[in-house]
Amino acid sequence: MFGFAVRILASRIHPSAATQGVDEPSNRTRKVDASLPSPPPSGLQRAAAMPSSLPPINWEEESYPTYPDFAAIPFFAVFFFAVRFLLDRFVFEWLARRLIFKKGDEKFGPTTYAGKRKIRKFKESAWKCVYFLSGELLALSVTYNEPWFRTTRNFWVGPGDQVWPDQKIKFKLKVVYMYVAGFYTYSIFALLFWETRRSDFGISMTHHVATVFLIALSYIFRFARVGSVVLAIHDATDVFLEIGKISKYSGHELLADVSFLVFVCSWVLLRLIYYPFWILWSTSYEVVLTLDKEKHKFEGPIYYYVFNSLLFSLLVLHIYWWVLMYRMLVKQIQSRGHIGDDIRSDSEGEEEHED
Repeated sequence: MFGFAVRILASRIHPSAATQGVDEPSNRTRKVDASLPSPPPSGLQRAAAMPSSLPPINWEEESYPTYPDFAAIPFFAVFFFAVRFLLDRFVFEWLARRLIFKKGDEKFGPTTYAGKRKIRKFKESAWKCVYFLSGELLALSVTYNEPWFRTTRNFWVGPGDQVWPDQKIKFKLKVVYMYVAGFYTYSIFALLFWETRRSDFGISMTHHVATVFLIALSYIFRFARVGSVVLAIHDATDVFLEIGKISKYSGHELLADVSFLVFVCSWVLLRLIYYPFWILWSTSYEVVLTLDKEKHKFEGPIYYYVFNSLLFSLLVLHIYWWVLMYRMLVKQIQSRGHIGDDIRSDSEGEEEHED
């Protein structure tokens, strides 16, 4: 499904790519001795004679973002649903039972209500950890060697004479965008019908919906370079959060404490310092210095204000969650270093649903 989604995206760049066969043999090569039987073709010959219906993907090819590219998002969403279903049934369930429960523990076993609830929360965190780690590695592999990864001004200029918003993006960056958009599209439905209902359900839903809109608009408005760095700094912090949750659920308190502290530090550095003072500063100020105001007098301001409004709303959510983390950190200090419940506490009296 992942490969199919990538091919869908590639077909938008090369819509005329069609099935092509091998060259027809010349008349000279067709002439064979009729008295001698032709030998059966070998496996390599049969493979060579097959039409090359799937041209190789050029990951470095640049093109402008278009609306038809979004056709790949539903396939990525289905891909995430299928992967999570398989991991839940055949990996996370087994891993949760092995790490959480001890032999002879009948009061808190896997068949009790509390036990099932803890398994469900463990599987949710394990799944999110897998995604955030994969998303972080994918984003870093695509952006790390780009000039705009370290210099924010390069968000808006280059390569060559390209100046925002007249900038093309590489195919591999398009894949990153569709990958993340597919995950958050899936996450909206998972939050409604799959995952444990928590007290910050409304905030989480707002985050997922805003993220999908932010990804879509930044793609069309050609803010993809900025967006890829924003994705990288967000996924980096979430990896440590989910590791801490998994450790807490499985009883590894020391690892949970360390993971939570690393998570808090990375949150402050990446989301409360680097994000507003580097990313938002660039999207608010540096872009104005490079924009051709005469050429883009109409769409330029629209792109600027809409996208920055969404980016600043994301900062508001960062501050909200930081308040929750600060309260959790105070509780941790008061309990002598032991993390209590999940940062996002489960809602009271919420009817649990089965996977």
